[in-house]
Amino acid sequence: MATVIDDLIESAGQPDSRPFRERARIVGSVYTISYTDAIVAVYDFDREQAGGLPKSTFLMAAKPEGDDTFILLRIQREARLPSAVANDQTRQESIEDSGNQGHWSDRLPDWVRDKMSLHGLECSVLGTFAIEPDGSYRYAEDIDNFYAVNQLMVWKPDAVSLDLIVNHQHRTNDIAVARKSAKIGRTRFAAAEPSNATKADFRINPTDIMKRRTAYFGMSRSGKSNGLKVVAENIYRIREDNPDHRVGQIIFDLSGEYAQDNYQDGMGLHRVHETLNLPRETEVATYGLIPVPWDDDRKVMKLNFFGDPIPRQWQTQQDTDVVVNALDQMLAGKEIIRGIMANETARYTTAFRDADLAVEASSAGNMSAKTRFYRAVLAYRTALAAAGLQPPTWQPTLQGPAQYAVFSQDLVAALRHNDNANSNHQTNYMQAAAIIENSVNNQFNITWDQLITIFSALAQFVDDRSSRFSRFEQDYISQSSTQESWADPRFRAILRIFESRNGPRSFQTAQEQHDPSTANDFAEAVVEDLREGKLVIIDQSAGDPEQNQAAAERVMWRIFRSQQERFRSVLAHYDPVAPPDEDKATEGHIIIYIEEAHNLLPRANARDNLTTVWARSAKEGSKLNIGMVLATQAPSSVMPEILSETDNWVLSYLNSASERRVVSDYMDFADFVDQIGKVSEQGFVRIRTLSQAYTVPVQLDRFQLTDASGQPGQPTNGQP
Repeated sequence: MATVIDDLIESAGQPDSRPFRERARIVGSVYTISYTDAIVAVYDFDREQAGGLPKSTFLMAAKPEGDDTFILLRIQREARLPSAVANDQTRQESIEDSGNQGHWSDRLPDWVRDKMSLHGLECSVLGTFAIEPDGSYRYAEDIDNFYAVNQLMVWKPDAVSLDLIVNHQHRTNDIAVARKSAKIGRTRFAAAEPSNATKADFRINPTDIMKRRTAYFGMSRSGKSNGLKVVAENIYRIREDNPDHRVGQIIFDLSGEYAQDNYQDGMGLHRVHETLNLPRETEVATYGLIPVPWDDDRKVMKLNFFGDPIPRQWQTQQDTDVVVNALDQMLAGKEIIRGIMANETARYTTAFRDADLAVEASSAGNMSAKTRFYRAVLAYRTALAAAGLQPPTWQPTLQGPAQYAVFSQDLVAALRHNDNANSNHQTNYMQAAAIIENSVNNQFNITWDQLITIFSALAQFVDDRSSRFSRFEQDYISQSSTQESWADPRFRAILRIFESRNGPRSFQTAQEQHDPSTANDFAEAVVEDLREGKLVIIDQSAGDPEQNQAAAERVMWRIFRSQQERFRSVLAHYDPVAPPDEDKATEGHIIIYIEEAHNLLPRANARDNLTTVWARSAKEGSKLNIGMVLATQAPSSVMPEILSETDNWVLSYLNSASERRVVSDYMDFADFVDQIGKVSEQGFVRIRTLSQAYTVPVQLDRFQLTDASGQPGQPTNGQP
């Protein structure tokens, strides 16, 4: 804990070890006090000499002499003293006598005027600052006693005392990093506060944000984005004192102002590495749905929905891993398609949507199971082509595992059999049989259009009572060692999408998130960047909102599961005897910033709100080393389960009484409801962090990066 001298040097810039009674301005005395409230008697003269006493100002109550222990008060409102009735009568009589010819108080004797200038201030009792033997301060969030005749005088804090009050570290995360605090603003108790008012720098402990939930509530244009940038920069700069302390941060940037320069900020947050003269490739990564000309390093958030070709060799667990890797993007794309089709109700679309194409390790040594899996994957990929998704550069094939085809000669014979003569689709069956046979004779080569023809015919064939299929199926089962059908449930489910031409059209919007040239899953790339301690900015200013939400959820699930895996691994190797490695204090920590959180988080009354990745990250994030920073103008849209576990709060202007009522139920914010609803100045906020035991009114600094020389950075790309 810092000593008094240390606090003085850091905050005031020069040592001043005098007791606070000699530095602070006395303003009155405690009229009456209880465990929770106090009334302070103040004369107008002392109020004026103190430079004013705005609502929410901190006051220090202590005995006229003794040690430096004091009770911390906060002004709430005016209080009427017993003499108020008599004063009101005197005031009225003086006004009547003056007849508005000069001010009424000029007619009063000096002793009467002085008597009438005594008034009361109702204050909250916040707690006690107790001086320790080593000169440091300990804060308690209550008082241990009070007396009817209390003999307590009251001081308005000077700059040094105010610094102690607003920056006292009452508690925090036990994370050992060198950068303990960073200035983000100055105290401000009223919008009308004069420029010469007593102020103190307000500093945050960056580790307060780690593993914790942070909420920033305020109307649009109240400075939320500025505040988030200030916090993100200071978290990033933890590495300035120790290069090993790198916290991964990810920002879902709805407006694009974090991922590019702008004339308001100068250098955008994406250039924060330049302040430490570090290369971008190791520090910052930007992502977006579309490429932009001003950011050549941006990674486009698209997937190859087709994945890579399935390897022919598949015998061992190692081979299975290769198959899984080949289909990784395809399965990721299938989850996106599942989201696109979430509201589908037609049986032929829902069956396709819910089909499971996950790789089963048990298939490795089973030729029949592998063939069925190859066939199902080929049918699914053909549906993608039918939906208009651009096919990959590699050519499809009818070759299954080893040297075998996915369609047998028995199927070709069944498609050509005379039993199909009474079917309305006989021509389609004959065409499909011819394509299959020609492909097998041509080293299994085939086109996507030909595959669409085949699977469209097979969709008709398996459900056609006038076709040969039922006989073919019976013969197949009787010859199978496992008694399994040729058209297993998974294959049937995928085939159903071909029952109607409108089937593939139900997910054709997936084209916008598909790129056949994409080599890796962008969600995994994001996680890897975060593991390396980079600042990751996902630009969501372009693209369809639903696509952005789906992409954000996909990234979040990958982050959440990755942190779960790391948590289990750490537990498995935990050694309670081994001393902590301070160089690894920030290893594995991730902080997630969500602008306009009401667009991504589930609504407070949503039926499935506790199963979403956002809710789970907020509820379980602390143990997984996930910190979340939520910004929105609608506190009521955030689930109470998240708010009840929020440790850091930043409150700016809220014009809705109902929204103000939401925040008034938490911490001590009821003390600030009137000001939050009245004062709309940008960056004027009320802050309470994990380290603090009470809320502090603050004017946030304007976000502005400096280059390596310390000069304000200028935009380089000309973007607005």
